[in-house]
Parts: sequence; structure tokens; C-alpha cells
Amino acid sequence: MTAPRLAFKTTLDGLKAAGEPTRLRVLALLAEAELTVTELVDILRQSQPRISRHLKLLAEAGLVERFREGAWAFYRRASAGHGATAVGALLALLDPDDPVLV
Repeated sequence: MTAPRLAFKTTLDGLKAAGEPTRLRVLALLAEAELTVTELVDILRQSQPRISRHLKLLAEAGLVERFREGAWAFYRRASAGHGATAVGALLALLDPDDPVLV
């Protein structure tokens, strides 16, 4: 089965959003677990505003989803649509043993 084809603009928007080191690391982390901004701040050792900005850009490109559970907001990789296709293709290219990701 072949992956669905994406429009040029959709593909470009996804690549722009993911084409920054921290955002690509966020996508790799969200492929492993649903995380809060606080957890991402702790893992990536960056400020809350910076992580929130990265998540906003990824969400606008359709690569991540935000959902609430009580008082907490969780993020996960896109599970449907063009974003899921793009994230799946990008993450399939990454070596999980790469030191940056480990």
C-alpha cells in the first residue's frame, strides 16, 4: 500500500515546520509518548515560551495535535490526515539510535 500523495503547499508547510532541530526532536519525542509543555521543557531544557512556540508552529502545519485532559494540555503526533502522513514519513527517515535523539 502506498502513502497518500500530498499537495505541494501541504508538503512544503510540513517540511518548514519540521525543518528546525528542536521541532524535529519534538516530533520524535511525541512519536514515543503524549507529553505536556512542562515535560517537553524538562526534556529539551528550553524555556516554556520557546517550546510553546515550536508546538504552535507544528500544530498549525497539522503535524501535532493538542488535547485537554482535566487541567492538563497534552500534545501528540498527528494521528490522521495529511499531518499523520507527513510525520510518519519524516520519522521513518530518522535513525532512532542517533545521539541527538537518544
